[in-house]
Amino acid sequence: MGEAKLANAIALGLTLKLKNLAVGDGNGNLPMPVRTQKALVHEVRRAGLNQLSIDPANASQIIVEQVLPEDVGGWWIREIGIYDEAGDLCAVANCPPSYKPLMAEGSGRTQVVRIVLIVASTAAIELKIDPSVILATRKYIDDQVITVRAYSDEQLTKHLGALNPHPQYSMKEVATLPKFDTSKKLANAEFVNANGVKHCASFGFSASATLTAEHVGGFIYSFGMGGFALTLPSTADLPTGATITYSNQGGIASMPVICVAQGTNTLQVNGGSTSSVKVAAGDSLTFVVIGNNGWAAIGTGTLSASASFAASLGTSSRRRLPSGDIEQWGTINGATTMAPFSQNLSFPIAFPNACKSIHVQCMNPNTFAGFAGRVANLTRTGAWVSNSDGINAMGDVLAWRAIGD
Repeated sequence: MGEAKLANAIALGLTLKLKNLAVGDGNGNLPMPVRTQKALVHEVRRAGLNQLSIDPANASQIIVEQVLPEDVGGWWIREIGIYDEAGDLCAVANCPPSYKPLMAEGSGRTQVVRIVLIVASTAAIELKIDPSVILATRKYIDDQVITVRAYSDEQLTKHLGALNPHPQYSMKEVATLPKFDTSKKLANAEFVNANGVKHCASFGFSASATLTAEHVGGFIYSFGMGGFALTLPSTADLPTGATITYSNQGGIASMPVICVAQGTNTLQVNGGSTSSVKVAAGDSLTFVVIGNNGWAAIGTGTLSASASFAASLGTSSRRRLPSGDIEQWGTINGATTMAPFSQNLSFPIAFPNACKSIHVQCMNPNTFAGFAGRVANLTRTGAWVSNSDGINAMGDVLAWRAIGD
């Protein structure tokens, strides 16, 4: 019957669904299988198949397997039959006699019954089982574990190598935390926007100290009378971009605080390199790591190095103001006769556009007299200056101050 059913399944493009395997004792004798046989000689047990697979060594052979648990037995196994889902005997075979004991008899074992079928088409054979009542052999489990482990290892490797292994979380909405929450909960964009950028902590000093990595990202301030030094941390163990914000809060009467680079570290101030910088009361600096050996100092504490405050100080001096104006000043000595209106004063630098204003003060160190001077012929580059009468300025010193842009 099995041959006929298999041939019909192949012809119609269907499958023969094998479901159960039965064992029998042959009524005490080893039976010979008959092609027309419809039942075992003496069946002792029938149960579902555990496994039905194609023989890896021969693609035209089907391996059918059933596991006999240790709680069944008390009989001999001499014949084996395979039944389809309709209950028809589709294959029959005998086997060397094997006794299946029961635990009550003093011993017990789990036994595997395996039969190999040679078929015309393995694609026409289908396993029909109830997974809730079927046992599996150790080898089957081991093979499946190996398969599953290989698959899971492959997936884990892909997961760890992915740039964004959890894209579903990037668009997941989370509740907005209370402002200034410092817990380890997830923060959304609304929370970050509400809190803004803040320092990790604040640290106050009234005496010399050496800052450490703990102070990086913090707000450092000094108080008291100043006159001491704060040494910055070494940049060796700090990432590029790490920052420290410092403010001198000592008060108008306090002395500057000196911020010092540690070891061979340097401070970059408007393109120049130094080892320390003085910060007056009311001024502040942000120190930024710009490499393995350097800090950049940015803020009001370095205005003296700014092009907006560029200056040249001496007998004749000049300086730039944040407004863009230039202030220049100096002195010239008076003469017996100061030729009228002939330019006798040249500014240290020419004003780019014009001299807006100039003031001249005459002083006589012998008579201690002081009076306003005279100005004429004012240009971008200089002017004529003299004492009040413009005739005899012998002994006078003319101090001048000009502003322009």
